[in-house]
Amino acid sequence: MRSLVLALIVVLASAPVAEAGAWLRAKKSGFASSSVSTNAENELSTSFYGEYGLSDRFTLGADISYGVDRTFFQQGSGIVFVRFPIAPTDRTHKWAAHVGVGARYLQGYFLPAAEVGLSWGRGIQWRDKYGWVNVDSSYNVPQSPADNRLKVDATVGLGLTKQFKVMLQMFNTLEGGQTFSQIAPSVLWAPGGGSTTIQLSTEVPVAGGGETAFKIGMWIEF
Repeated sequence: MRSLVLALIVVLASAPVAEAGAWLRAKKSGFASSSVSTNAENELSTSFYGEYGLSDRFTLGADISYGVDRTFFQQGSGIVFVRFPIAPTDRTHKWAAHVGVGARYLQGYFLPAAEVGLSWGRGIQWRDKYGWVNVDSSYNVPQSPADNRLKVDATVGLGLTKQFKVMLQMFNTLEGGQTFSQIAPSVLWAPGGGSTTIQLSTEVPVAGGGETAFKIGMWIEF
């Protein structure tokens, strides 16, 4: 219960939270999201993601995460990146790449890191409902003793009404010779159909161990 209360406090006190994608932000528009998750082992994970359209071809972003497990082992990651298209943006299939620099956090030490990534996405339709599918990949290379990290995340989302969407994600991470995978179904609620969205999600491990976690997040477009 204390972990759940702490999670709610972190979400409400933090800046808003977001998801990556192959779509670029329009010039002078932005998106931010923040989330926090906890499980039965009192492990806590928080994240912040934000991006802003510098121009019609370049999006500036930041991706920050931090977690502490039941043994009080702490680790995190922070990357500032630039995303740009690698195919015409007016086509059905969207392709973009990103390059970034930042640091990995490991038990009190900040280790410089660099990252490259590739994203693909497209809009979808099911009957009279519209949604999206997106695949994001990144390769993060930090200073030793942190390990190189390869991530491939997939998202499928569908709008049910103006206020409600559903989303299914799969997170895959290869780090230190181990593979970790999670499936995360979510419900997204935009009160009044506005620019703020609340995310309620569970994260279920399917490879690499771990416990099922509950996540709450907030998305904001501006």
